[in-house]
Amino acid sequence: MDLLSKWGFNDGVPPDDWYDYCDRHGIDPNQVEYPLVTLVRKYLVPLIDQAITVVDIETNHNPIRADSIDGTDVIHLWRESKSAVPRLTPETVDVPMTDALRIALTESGVTPKRY
Repeated sequence: MDLLSKWGFNDGVPPDDWYDYCDRHGIDPNQVEYPLVTLVRKYLVPLIDQAITVVDIETNHNPIRADSIDGTDVIHLWRESKSAVPRLTPETVDVPMTDALRIALTESGVTPKRY
């Protein structure tokens, strides 16, 4: 599960679709940061069946991770083998790219050009 790994969520790198989507909408993806932390907090965490708390981390790896599941500290799992990782459900959610871009623009203060 990405929330339990230092390398989760593609090691914090935006999905390839993000760059293509920005380009198609006249947005320079270098001017807006992919809002991974906000998307995880808004779309994934509320749907997880287990009681979970997450923490933001200043890093060039996965910037948001679970620090407890059902009241148990899981920080030690961030660097350990996946075999010891408890299963969180659901494992994925679909987030419309329109929502990701809207959040990114809001957080960055960038106003998109209208054509």
